[in-house]
Amino acid sequence: MFWKLYIVIILATATTLSQESASAFYSSATAFKSEVLQNTASGYRNRDSGGLNNVGSNGNYWCAVPNSAANGRYLNFNSGNVNPLNNNNRANGFSVRAVRAFKSQPFITTTTLELTFEQIHELTTKAYFIERKNIRNHFHPLQFEVELEKRIYDIARSLYRREYQTKSYGCFMIEDPTIREVFFPHVDDATVSHILFDMINPIFERTFIYDSYSCRVGKGTLFGIERIEHHIRSCTDNYRHEAGVLNIDISGYFMGINKGILYSIICDTLEKYKYRPVAKGSTTVWNDVLDFSFIDYLIRIDLFTNPLENCRLIGDQSARERMPKSKSLWYSLLGTGVPIGKVTNQLNSNIYLNALDQYVKRELRGEHWGRYVDDAKLISKNIAYLEDCKEAIGEFLSNRLKLKMHPSKTMISSTEEVFFLGAVLKNHRRYVSNDTMKRFRRCVKTCEKLLDCDNPDLQTMLCSLNSHLGYLKHFSEHKAIKLTLDNSPLKRVFDFSERYERATIIKP
Repeated sequence: MFWKLYIVIILATATTLSQESASAFYSSATAFKSEVLQNTASGYRNRDSGGLNNVGSNGNYWCAVPNSAANGRYLNFNSGNVNPLNNNNRANGFSVRAVRAFKSQPFITTTTLELTFEQIHELTTKAYFIERKNIRNHFHPLQFEVELEKRIYDIARSLYRREYQTKSYGCFMIEDPTIREVFFPHVDDATVSHILFDMINPIFERTFIYDSYSCRVGKGTLFGIERIEHHIRSCTDNYRHEAGVLNIDISGYFMGINKGILYSIICDTLEKYKYRPVAKGSTTVWNDVLDFSFIDYLIRIDLFTNPLENCRLIGDQSARERMPKSKSLWYSLLGTGVPIGKVTNQLNSNIYLNALDQYVKRELRGEHWGRYVDDAKLISKNIAYLEDCKEAIGEFLSNRLKLKMHPSKTMISSTEEVFFLGAVLKNHRRYVSNDTMKRFRRCVKTCEKLLDCDNPDLQTMLCSLNSHLGYLKHFSEHKAIKLTLDNSPLKRVFDFSERYERATIIKP
């Protein structure tokens, strides 16, 4: 009986496995498989007893990343977890990854620029203050700032020495607008993620198409809605002709992202841009201003950390029972799934589906195409062309990215009524969805209740109202807003503009 080993050389072969152990070894050898890596759960030889431990249940593979004089870094996996940067005593008999782990061209880590400790310390300081804007009132940031200089110094030093250890995640549930689990990293890990994001985002921004709208400066949901409306008007000659819309939606997108494929895409792109100029007409290339060896180290930390390990469940988790398993990281396949809630995974989601954008634009010649995360539209007058594109996109997603289109949400519809990002686009007008209006009315009712309290916080209420009104003014919802606010007690303390586009506090 033989087992095909792709990247493994077993060091400990002297002791003969028992029949039971051999059977377990073979049956669990597929415990860790992906598009790019296939290892066996070979266990290891214990340095004290000389016996084999965890055969058939764990895989332990030394890597080239150092840790200390006595300990080395290694990859560990079992049926439920993958831990790429563990450390253990070098005297233990672990297996060795003898060739590269990925089928794609290896990421060349030689670089012109090698960051000094002072430069990494400066990057860490900058990244922390960016992260602090959103989480300053949380417990960990407050604890962090008690000894701010020391904590930043410790992070920078561990990164410089390549000894950084990730912390446990927290996870809470949200139900509005849909049930999701949100993972949030420790402030140290979030700081490291911002360092990576700031270093590689300028390169990847150059690779994205104009009509990729998610989590990009100057874009977003409203921009995406306006662009899809523009595509519809352009394709139909301002609604003078009929056209069809291919609605693409991916089933369990974030939980279906294959980390190996994503890592390969990231490395291939960075390698491609390494010797390209940082700006048009410049003689300076990216390799002169970025430490690509350091970037590769950060990518591995950020991407291959297991957020489920020692994860802390925060708040009410009852909504988890009603959430589809395809949307939960707890049920994702080994080697797949990235958590929602980290800045680098917003970028990763765009990087992963940028391959689809390029395929539709270059291979399928889709002129009127736009995408926000996994929600995409392709508009054309030729319905037969859209049918062919639907089949081609499904095959591309399955073969190239290991994703599946949502069977009920992927369809061809008419441009007479198009739903996109919580908006309803119709001939010469657009409305918000019923759920969006329900959230606005709920905000109004909440503010009305707060008026009955002693010393209500009018400024907070004003910010909440203007947030909704500022968004709704871009839609044909004047009558609905007027109907909601006309007889509201809020008009005693707030002055609303004639078109209900903003509110101001009435001075006594």
